[in-house]
Amino acid sequence: MSRRPLHLRRGRIAVVTGIVVAAALVTPTAVPSTASWSDREWAHGAVGTSSFDCGTDADYTSTASSRFLGGSIAGIDLDDVATVRGVDVAKTGAAPASVEPATAPELGTGGRPFTQAFGNPLDVGLLGDVAGIDLTGLGLGLPAGSAGAVNQVATASGTGDAVAASGLVADSGGVLVTPTTPSGDLPDPASITLGRALPGIADVTDVGLDVGAVGASAQLAGCEAISDDVWGGVVQRTLATNLRAAVQQVAADSGPAGLERDYGIASLDLRVDSPLVGALVTAVNDTVVQLDAAVDALGGQDGVLARTINQGVLGVLGGLTGSLGLGTIGGTVEITGPDLAGAVAPLLAEPVQDAGGTLSLDLSAGSVRVDLAHLLGDDEHGLNDLPPNHEVVLDAVTLGALADRLGQVVDAWAGKITTALTTALGSLHVRIALAADLSAPLVLGIRVKIATLSIGVDTGVAALMAGQTKLSVGVALLGLDLGGLLGVVTGLATSLVNPLTQAVVGTLTTRLFALVGTLGTTLTTTIGGPVVRALGTVLARLPGVLSLRVNVQQDLAAAPTPADRATTGQYTQTALRLSIADALVPGGLARVDLASAVVGPNSVSLVGTARPRDR
Repeated sequence: MSRRPLHLRRGRIAVVTGIVVAAALVTPTAVPSTASWSDREWAHGAVGTSSFDCGTDADYTSTASSRFLGGSIAGIDLDDVATVRGVDVAKTGAAPASVEPATAPELGTGGRPFTQAFGNPLDVGLLGDVAGIDLTGLGLGLPAGSAGAVNQVATASGTGDAVAASGLVADSGGVLVTPTTPSGDLPDPASITLGRALPGIADVTDVGLDVGAVGASAQLAGCEAISDDVWGGVVQRTLATNLRAAVQQVAADSGPAGLERDYGIASLDLRVDSPLVGALVTAVNDTVVQLDAAVDALGGQDGVLARTINQGVLGVLGGLTGSLGLGTIGGTVEITGPDLAGAVAPLLAEPVQDAGGTLSLDLSAGSVRVDLAHLLGDDEHGLNDLPPNHEVVLDAVTLGALADRLGQVVDAWAGKITTALTTALGSLHVRIALAADLSAPLVLGIRVKIATLSIGVDTGVAALMAGQTKLSVGVALLGLDLGGLLGVVTGLATSLVNPLTQAVVGTLTTRLFALVGTLGTTLTTTIGGPVVRALGTVLARLPGVLSLRVNVQQDLAAAPTPADRATTGQYTQTALRLSIADALVPGGLARVDLASAVVGPNSVSLVGTARPRDR
């Protein structure tokens, strides 16, 4: 589509009085039927000029209007909401333009004669929630100096030009939303709630559409359109060597000469809010707290590991002869290593989504998101560059498959969480250095210290759990005559190594790694299962309550005019139209139009020119 300014595409279109004769001399290779061809006669004015001088003639009436938000929702006609009103401009010749609202500021036109432009951008910070439509996000995230994501501009010229644009558009009317627009140049989304249309779904607090920046533009060169209709269009095609091809070209035309329309949609997401999504994060954080407490409880002279070793030694000694006694174990048990919360923090902050990014869990917002723009639009351009009046089909089969995909996403994320925690626990370092006295009974029940028992290890938890490291146990004899106890005491060290190692590993398994396994089940089954069911219920109902159309183009034929005037039709471009079935809305249907631009009708006097008339 051409993007040249309208004033650079003007040309002088002369009236050739003998054109009818020339047309009659053409012998077409095929004759179209009367069903596809409209016969015209030529009527001639008596006075006036003999040409249309587009870009110079300044006796046109031109109209343009733009509106970012239109339609009706929840029984409220958005056209009647003053805070979201658009801007309407009409201008005739050199006379001053009329504009609504009258307070709309005038914009520059680059010195173009007989032209006036006005803007009425919406201040989304003052709008808040309008009947379930929250536009405030569109005011955030734009670079400094931007014209705004809810700009509304309209330009009308006495030379027949009309330009209208709304949304993320330049004051000149250019659409600033394209598939290649950097994300840094786009605002946060607006939000439209669908909760009224989808009530009573378990574990769902709200359903909404998050709409990124949108923009629409319409430009009409009235002189070109009228002159093409009066002189150029039919005659030039008739002069073609193949009349049938000319007629087919007429049928394929999407609008008059001089009309250009454009639109852009940055994104469109389905959002399902559920407290269960937040519960996933809570479960992870709670488990980390429990693990930190368990690690703290394991260490220290009187900690869990020290008591475990003490009980293990007593258990072995109980099976020995000689009634050896064990004194109080003293020393240190230290456990050091990485921050467990830090190990999972990146997984709680980064997007949780499928491979293509179509389905995601927004953990911070507590919602599930579906990228409808790329799921149901074009893989490369989303909802951009689609044909006029394109309906985005909410296919039940396609949507239904997303619930299963969400289950896979949750399972994969839960696996990453448990792996991160398992790895972090394995990186913990255990240093055990304990010692206790061994005693034996002498005469009259008096016990005497005969040896010192030392137990130690300095290793990583992962190596210890894998059996690559064992506790070291030693006995330092005091040189006493132990008689029959000597063999018992010297063999004690060997007999303690395996049971003490197993006791420590068992404690680590029960106190640490079992918590991680429980967390995995909670994430995938206890919480993840209901999340998947909630999304599946929303998606199953969605096709029955929501209709989407993009690149909506509406044309109104020219109204009857006096014989001495010619007029164009009225042409509308809307970026996105949502139709929402809602039991709370009278009539059961709400409609929201985002980013609309209207140009025409533009008209001019035909006194003194020749014009065709249909018969």
